[in-house]
Amino acid sequence: MNASALDRMPASAHAPPAQPAAGLSALADTDLMLLVANGLIEQPVAELFRRHNAALYNYVAWLCQGNTGEAEDVTQKTWVKLMTRCGDYQPSAALRTFLFQIARNTWLDTLRGAYERQRDTLGEDHLALPAGDLSPEAEAALRQNLQGVRQALMALPAAQREVIVLRFFSEMSVEEIAQTLGEKFETVRSRLRYAFARLRESLAAVAPQERQP
Repeated sequence: MNASALDRMPASAHAPPAQPAAGLSALADTDLMLLVANGLIEQPVAELFRRHNAALYNYVAWLCQGNTGEAEDVTQKTWVKLMTRCGDYQPSAALRTFLFQIARNTWLDTLRGAYERQRDTLGEDHLALPAGDLSPEAEAALRQNLQGVRQALMALPAAQREVIVLRFFSEMSVEEIAQTLGEKFETVRSRLRYAFARLRESLAAVAPQERQP
C-alpha cells in the first residue's frame, strides 16, 4: 500500500472497519507483517489497519488531548512508517506494542521537543509511594466511573495520563506499557500508582458535588 492509498483510509476510530481480505483474516499479526516485509503490502496492511486502527487512534487522540486533526495526522503517518519499518519488527513483541511505539515517536516528532516541557515535574522521587493503588479492586473501582475518569485524566500530567490510557483503554499490561514507552517496569508501575492516587483524589472531590440536589 502506498501513501496515496493510505490517504483514502479513514483514520478516525469512529469509521466502520473494512471487511477483511479473503484468507488474511485467519493469519496472525506476525504472519501479516512477514507478508509486508516480503513485498506483499496492500492487503496485509489493510487487514492490520482493520484490526488495530481504532485502538491506535484512541491512544493518539489522548496524546493529542482531543485534537482530532492532529490525531488523524499522527495516526496516518504511523501506518506509513509501519510499512517502511516492517523489517524492524521483532515477532517476540506484540505488533500493537510496535505500532504504538511508532505512533508515540511520530507524535513526539510533531512536538519538536515540546513533549518534555509538558511533562510533570513533581519530583516523584521525594514523595511517599502510594500503596495498593494497582490492586484489582482499585482498578475495578475506577473502571466503574469511566466518564469521571476521562475528565480527571485531562488534568493529569502528560506522563501519568499516558500510562493510564495505555492501561485502561488499550488494555496493556505493565510490561507492554514499559516496552511501548521504553521505560523500566518499575518506573511504569510507580507512575501508575501516582496516577491512580491522583485520579482517586480527583474523583473523591467531585463525588460530593454530584450528590448535591
